Parts: sequence; C-alpha cells; structure tokens
Amino acid sequence: MYRALELPGNIDLSNLSYFMYSQRIPHKISEESGKQIIWTADAGQAALVAGIYEQWQSGELQLGSAPPRQGLNPKGVWQNIPWKQFPVTMGFMVICLIVAVITQLGTAWDTISWFSFTPFKVAGNYIYFGSLSMTLDQHEYWRLISPVFLHFGIAHLTFNMLSLFIFGSRLEPRQGGLHLIGVVLFTGLLSNFGQYYWGSEDAIFGGFSGVVYGLMGYCMVREKLDSQWQLGLPPLFYGFMLLWLVIGYTGVLGTIGFGNMANAAHLGGLLAGALLGGLAGILLKKRE
Repeated sequence: MYRALELPGNIDLSNLSYFMYSQRIPHKISEESGKQIIWTADAGQAALVAGIYEQWQSGELQLGSAPPRQGLNPKGVWQNIPWKQFPVTMGFMVICLIVAVITQLGTAWDTISWFSFTPFKVAGNYIYFGSLSMTLDQHEYWRLISPVFLHFGIAHLTFNMLSLFIFGSRLEPRQGGLHLIGVVLFTGLLSNFGQYYWGSEDAIFGGFSGVVYGLMGYCMVREKLDSQWQLGLPPLFYGFMLLWLVIGYTGVLGTIGFGNMANAAHLGGLLAGALLGGLAGILLKKRE
C-alpha cells in the first residue's frame, strides 16, 4: 500500500471516498494518532487521489453526497432469510440450531441423552448405555432419527448447515417440501442404523452429515438418469465430498484434530440417497 495523503481527523471524507470508489480508484482510509491516512495501491493512484482532493478543497470539484451507512439490522437480516422459498430446509436448520443450543454443541451430556440413538445415563465418571431393544421397548422411536440433529462443535454444525442449504435450497423448490422431508427421514434413518451397527464402538454419535451425503447421492444418481433434472451443482463439489468420505476412512482426520468421523453414517446415507435418486429418476422422469 502507498501512503497518499495525511489529513486532519476532523475532516469528513465520506463524500470523497464514495466519489473515488465510483471512479474505480481503490483506496483505504485508516486513522493514526488522530489523523486520517488515505492509502492507495501505488504512487500513480496516490497522485491521482491528491489531485482530486485539491480540486475538492478549492471548489473546482463538487462531490455528491455519499449514501448513509447502514448498520446491522437484525430485523432486516431475519426478513431476508428465505423462509417462504425453502421452508422445510430452513426448518431443519432451525431444529439443528435449537438442539445445538440445548446440548451446548455436544458438551452437555444430560441433554445429549435426549437425542442419542440409544438411551444412556451419566453417573459420576461412568456412562451406562442402553440398547436398541430398550429404545424400542420404551417406545422412544424419535431416537431413530434424532441423532442427525446433534452436533459436536461449531465447525461440525457450520459445515453441515452450509451443505444442507446447498442441497435443500435446490431440491426443495424443484420437488417440494414433502419430497425433501421424505429424503431426509429415509437417509437419516439408514445412516443412523449404519453408524450404530457398523460404526465405531462409541454409541454416542450425531450430525446431519449422513443426511447431507444422502442428499448428494440422491442428486448425483438422479441427474445421471434424467438429463432434464439438473441442479447446477459443480462436479468439483461432488468430488470434494466423495474425497472427504474416503479420507474419513483412513483415520487421518482424527489424528489432526477433526475428531472421529461417522464414516458408516456417511456411507449409509450416500447409499440410501443413491437408491432414492435411482427410483425417482426412473419413476418420476416420465411423469415430468
């Protein structure tokens, strides 16, 4: 950066800055010891800025008023969320956020036990796990799907919510909310069962990533079977997700601090989604 001008701190440079941006003159204004510093990319732009400033001060150049700055508007942010466009997608995201708050991002064991695939109790330094038969005998059927709403850490939650929005915001307007609910429930159930039976010995697992892989499998297979049904997702995105799945099975992610991956849930969700995508690609192609 090049130091173009050093000006008193009491000068309002809003109109000048707005004019320079409108003329495509990149710059930055900072404050040092009560003075305002205008920075440019090189000496040529610095000379140009100095000339504009002199013309402005002499009255040769009349500057228009800069638009008022808009601060953070929580109401506006809330209104800009596409609730009506993707109500089911946004609904699933809200549920995940609520569960994240309730479980303190997977650190509050007492509340995590409400959403785990099988019941468990914490007593001192010990955790006593129940079984799947106990879940069914006690008619706690919500446990079969509820682990998908659990997340362990902000990075885990953020990545899954971003991926959910990428797929959900494309699939829901095309097929409808009920269709999306069906895909989420089916892939969520199979990914949970897959992780319970073929995953690690740890009975506490969770995350929307199994469903995300289910949505990806659905979209990949359906796009292959029906050339008229395309969501516009780049192949690079699919490739990254598949590569991440393979890397998860190597175990390297756990050694570098990413934690244990629910690999069986990812694979189970992917296969379940691919099955649904194949059925939809065959049965719904003619109807559309």
